[in-house]
Amino acid sequence: MSLKWRIAIILGLVAASFWTLFPRTVVERVKRNGEFVYDTVRRVPLKRGLDLQGGMHLALEVDESKGAVADKSKAIDNALKVVRNRIDEFGVSEPLVQKAGNDRIIVELPGIDDPQRAQDVVQKSAFLEFQITDETQALEKSLPRLDALLKGKAVAVAVAPGAKKDTSTSNAGLQSLFTADTSKKTDSTKADSAAAGGTVGGPGAFSKLVQQGRMPGEYYVANTDVGTVTQYLAMPEVAAAMPPGKVLRWSSDTVSLGGRIYRALYVLDAKPIITGEYLTDAKPNTSPTEGNLVQFTMNNEGARRFRTETGRHIKDYMAIVLDQRVMGQPPIIQSAIGANGQITMGGKDLQAAQDLALVLRAGSLPVPLKVADVRVIGASLGQDSIHKSIVAGSIAVALVVIIMLGYYRFSGALAVAALVLYILYTLAALAGFQAVLTLPGLAGFVLSIGIAVDANVLIFERIREELAHGKTVRTAIDEGFRHAMSAIVDSNVSTALTAAVLYQYGTGPVRGFAVTLLAGIAASMITSIFVVRTFYMIWLNRSRDAQTTLSI
Repeated sequence: MSLKWRIAIILGLVAASFWTLFPRTVVERVKRNGEFVYDTVRRVPLKRGLDLQGGMHLALEVDESKGAVADKSKAIDNALKVVRNRIDEFGVSEPLVQKAGNDRIIVELPGIDDPQRAQDVVQKSAFLEFQITDETQALEKSLPRLDALLKGKAVAVAVAPGAKKDTSTSNAGLQSLFTADTSKKTDSTKADSAAAGGTVGGPGAFSKLVQQGRMPGEYYVANTDVGTVTQYLAMPEVAAAMPPGKVLRWSSDTVSLGGRIYRALYVLDAKPIITGEYLTDAKPNTSPTEGNLVQFTMNNEGARRFRTETGRHIKDYMAIVLDQRVMGQPPIIQSAIGANGQITMGGKDLQAAQDLALVLRAGSLPVPLKVADVRVIGASLGQDSIHKSIVAGSIAVALVVIIMLGYYRFSGALAVAALVLYILYTLAALAGFQAVLTLPGLAGFVLSIGIAVDANVLIFERIREELAHGKTVRTAIDEGFRHAMSAIVDSNVSTALTAAVLYQYGTGPVRGFAVTLLAGIAASMITSIFVVRTFYMIWLNRSRDAQTTLSI
C-alpha cells in the first residue's frame, strides 16, 4: 500500500473517531408510553455506568409471606422477564437486570433521579382482575356470627401521628350524608345518589365499624378503624366465617364524608369474570371529566370473554381490582364491553397513570417480590471513582511513555505518537458500540495501554536483531515487522479469546471489562502495526540519515 493511502486511512480514522466522540442531537426511534416514535434526543457517547455516575442498586427476592413457593428458581426466571420489561419501559439508560444465584434478581439503574418510584414500579405485582360486586347481602347475613366470634376480643392498632382515635360509631357521620334507597339501580347517576344509611347488623365488635355505602357490596370504614378491621379479617376464625364464594377488598383511595375520612371496603364475587392476562396494551390519558386514567386493550380471546361476561352482568357493578385493591369506584355495566376499557386513577397524578400503564404492559409478576437490599449510590462517589481512575490511567501512561522514550529513543517516540491515536481509536470504538463505561471498564482500558505498546516492543526487538546482523535500516524495519507478526497475532488472539469468554458468560462489570479490553486489542493491532510502520515510512522518505542509522 502506498504511503499516501496509509496517511489517508489514518486521518480518516481520526476524523471518524472525533465524529463518534462528539455529543450531538439526533433523531432516533424511541419508546414513549408503550409506542415507538421518532424524536430528537441528545446523544452522549461513552455513557457512564452505575459506579461512575451514581444510581440505584436493588436486590429482589420472592416474598413468601404471601404464600410458599415450591420452585423459587423457576419463579425467579419468570419474574426476571417481567422485571426486565418494566425496566425497559421505565426508560433508564443502560440498566442491568440479572439473576443472582437461584433466588435473587439484581437490578442496577444508573442515573436514576427517583429511587422510590423505580422501586414501586419494579416491586408492584400488577395482577389485574375484574370482579362483580355482591348483591346478595352476604356480609350482612354473616355479621351476627362475626360479632359473636369477636365478642371480647380486642386488637391493638397504632394510630398515625397527629390523628385522633374516634371512639364514636361510624354511623353518626354517614346518616347525615346518605338517605335510604333500596330501589333497583337503573343507571350510574341514580346509583351515585342512592345509599342505604344506618348501622349494619347492630352494635357488635365488627358491625359497628362498617356501614353500607352507595352501591350493593360497598361499605365504609372510618380511616382510624381500617387497621382494626384489617386485623379482624386476618384472624383464621373470622376468615372461616366469611360468606362462601365472596372476597373482601379495600379501595385504593379514601373519601371524605361529613368531615371525616373513610376507606371503602367491597364484597366481591371471588371468581373474576376476567383477569389481566389477556391485556395487550395500556396507555395513560387525561379526561376533562374523569381526570387521569389508563386505557387498556385486550387480545381477541380476552375481548370475546370480556364481551360475553359483561353481557351477562348488565346493570351490575364491576370492580377493577389491581393487586387486591379496588381502583376507583366500581362502574355500572351499561352494555357488553369488548376489547377496550379504562381504569380511572381516582385523583392520582399523570405519573401514577403512566406507571400503572407501564406495569400493565409489562405484565404481572408470577410471584410477589420483596426488596431484600437497596443501595443508592451518590454522584459524589462516582466522581471520586472517575478521579481515581484518571489518576491511575495518567500514571500508567506516563510510565509507559518514560520507559519507551528512555529505552527505544526515536523508535519509542513513534510508539508514543501511535499510543495517542490508540487512546482515541479505543474510545471511539467504545462509543460506536454504545458501551457503558464502568470502573472495571476503566481498569481494562488502562490494562490495554500496556498491551498496545507490547506489540511495539516485540517489533523493536526484532528490528534490533536484524540491525545487529548487519542489515540496512529499511530492510531491518521490514524484516522486524514481518517476523514479529506471528508473535503479535498469537498474543492478541489469546487475549481476545479470554475477553470474549468473559463477555459471553460474564455480566455487568465483568462484561464492561471485557468490552473495553476487546476494543483496546483491536485498536492496538491497528496502531502498533499499521500506524507505527506508516510513521517509519514517512521518516525513511524524508530523512537523509534514515538509510544509515536508526535510534532504537
